[in-house]
Amino acid sequence: MRRILKAVLIFILILNLTSCSKEDVGVKTTLTGRVSDNIRGVNISNYKIVLVKTSQGCSNFKCATRSEEVASTYTDSNGDYSITFNYKINDGEAYTLSEQYYGIPYEPEYSQYISISPGITNIININAWTPIELKLNVEVLNNTNNPLMIRNEIDNSNTTFMNTENIYEENINKTYTLRSKPNTDIKIFFWYFEGGNGPTRILHQKTFLYHTTLEDVNTLSYTIDCSTF
Repeated sequence: MRRILKAVLIFILILNLTSCSKEDVGVKTTLTGRVSDNIRGVNISNYKIVLVKTSQGCSNFKCATRSEEVASTYTDSNGDYSITFNYKINDGEAYTLSEQYYGIPYEPEYSQYISISPGITNIININAWTPIELKLNVEVLNNTNNPLMIRNEIDNSNTTFMNTENIYEENINKTYTLRSKPNTDIKIFFWYFEGGNGPTRILHQKTFLYHTTLEDVNTLSYTIDCSTF
């Protein structure tokens, strides 16, 4: 009788351990997609993909997003990637992709908002284009309300690219380099403020339209007389 009772207890213990183990593992889930430069029409190999689990943490009245790497991989010669993992999150946690390049040498655009669902194959494609250089040969005149600033944006999207140049010299001839998106309508802004940093300061701005090419470097020349705008 004791042997039978012992065997039953062992069976129940094994069953419970197995159930707990299955519960802790989570749901098998796949993340897959292709990374390509859709502007130039090429697939990108050896592009690093990092899957992370994020959560919100607060301490000393400050909150921040924490991330923990779950898995990583690189795209193959066709630009394809695939990650299979066990999906298991608690309240306040989420899975997402961690950005690896921040514009150098790729500027990634995702095919959709990154939403990863459990138990299925999630497809997330990435358009990762290589920025081009805007080489601006600028003659600046009468820059008495410095700094004169330069930036560029994608037309109709208000997306500002990577860097802004500040010019403090009153009169200067100099070349400034900005990064931008290839084969795209952009706006190039020159602007300054009159009246310091107070609420009554006045914005003075001059805008130029340009369509970038696929060349790595686009060279433009401008004469900017700040007294005229």
